[in-house]
Amino acid sequence: MTAFDTKVEELIAKHPHLTKEEAIKIITEKNDRKKQKRNARTNKGSVNKG
Repeated sequence: MTAFDTKVEELIAKHPHLTKEEAIKIITEKNDRKKQKRNARTNKGSVNKG
């Protein structure tokens, strides 16, 4: 089982009213937000080095 599958299963266990599709959507959106933050921090640091 992948880390993504584990997170989906944990979310469903914590919130049993969610469907698997809803949990997948929530995890995917969270991962996208984390990627955007990470890229913003990376770009912010590289701008000063130029």
